[in-house]
Amino acid sequence: MLSPLPKITASPSYHWWVYAAVSVATFITVAEQTATSMVVPRIAEEFSVDIPTSQWLAIGYMLCVSALMLPAGALANTLGKRNVWVIGLAIFVLAALLTSIADNFMTVLVGKLLMAVGASAVQANGMAMVVAAFPDSVRGKAFGFHMTMVGLGAIGGPVLGGGIDSLLGWRAIFLVVAIVCVLATIAALLVFEKEKYRKGELQKFDWLGVALSAAFLMSFMLSITYANELGWRSPIVILGGVFSILILFGFLMWERQCQSPMLPLHLFKSATFSIGSAARFVSFMAGSASFFLLPFFLVSGVGMATAEAAIYILPGSICMAIFGPISGSISDRIGTKKPAVMGMILSIISMYLLTRVSLDSSYYLIAVASGLSGTGMSIFMAPNTSSIMWSAGRHHYGIVSAFMNLTRNGAHVVGIAIPTAIVVSVMGSFGYEADLSSLAVTDDYGLRLAYASAMSWAFTVSTISMFVALVLTILMPSVQHNVQEES
Repeated sequence: MLSPLPKITASPSYHWWVYAAVSVATFITVAEQTATSMVVPRIAEEFSVDIPTSQWLAIGYMLCVSALMLPAGALANTLGKRNVWVIGLAIFVLAALLTSIADNFMTVLVGKLLMAVGASAVQANGMAMVVAAFPDSVRGKAFGFHMTMVGLGAIGGPVLGGGIDSLLGWRAIFLVVAIVCVLATIAALLVFEKEKYRKGELQKFDWLGVALSAAFLMSFMLSITYANELGWRSPIVILGGVFSILILFGFLMWERQCQSPMLPLHLFKSATFSIGSAARFVSFMAGSASFFLLPFFLVSGVGMATAEAAIYILPGSICMAIFGPISGSISDRIGTKKPAVMGMILSIISMYLLTRVSLDSSYYLIAVASGLSGTGMSIFMAPNTSSIMWSAGRHHYGIVSAFMNLTRNGAHVVGIAIPTAIVVSVMGSFGYEADLSSLAVTDDYGLRLAYASAMSWAFTVSTISMFVALVLTILMPSVQHNVQEES
């Protein structure tokens, strides 16, 4: 029986086949994250863990993905994107099955960390595979379509998470994830071209760069995370910060003299690349608070069912799916700056609206703010991503795709750790611990009020951060659609 691969690769619509195959995996990896965020309160309640402990399901996942993102992107250039992609999906399937049978919180956490290992291979290469398959003239549109699947995954996540949890329990979520990942693996084997690699190239791989980058990210992010428990002035936290700086310095020195560096540092000489990356980091950091804090507010603070709570968060994902391709097409025609600035303005408004949420607020305020947030971030991301990729050139698509995903995930880690620190501090000033696991039983109005107030303060910081991202976006040079790619 002849394989359909030769016919697919020769098709004039091959870029759409690639997009379809990548989209299945993109959808399920994003959906799993958002689905898990909806059931974290349920998992915390079942295993009797507090907010600082339960945040490790999100932070641990992002920490592991961030540490492995650049290595996965660089390794794909050596072993082939198809091979790394399939291996990553296989790991993701096994980890999802492990999580579904967990009988304690530690097993859930280990399963999530293993899922992060697989997700790093998928996230590091998906965007690069899609954009490389599309013509340069529609680069922005390609990013927009990729963002549509991210948005649909974010939409599907709360729906899957809330619906499946309400009907079958949170464990069933991971069984569904495993099944879809198997389908994604089959799609990859049928569509992606086989790639050859030489064993000698693997020996030249920048293993020391991998070790130094992973050590820096782990040390830096753990220092930020443990600052919530130990205090920001803790000697351990301070030493962790100093150690992180030293490792970063060593990594930069090594990459400068390495013959085959994992991350070409000359990319940062471009103002478009460096300022665009900074704006991307700050914007994602500012927006992360809503993904972590709002489910706790709606499920534990207000007492909603998980499926009902998902409805009020859903508009953000819907708007992201709708406006991503539109923004990408507009940036292809008029340049990247104007749509990116407009996106940041909408994001600032959304964060401000979330500062006004209280126990007495209409839940529609959360829905409106969520919709504005999804609209703003989708309008911003397509032109921002297009600018960064253009500045790097087509031959750097793989590692830059991994770097941008690393920027996003690293921002999520910081964006969860800082709001958590604010919540713990503000709730402590009211005389309460940051533990919402027993709210449905005790119906402690004072505890609920303390959390709502703490959440408002966290979103105030997010609003300020989003304004910083706006300033960076204004300073970033605009890229016109008719600028030719580097060869």
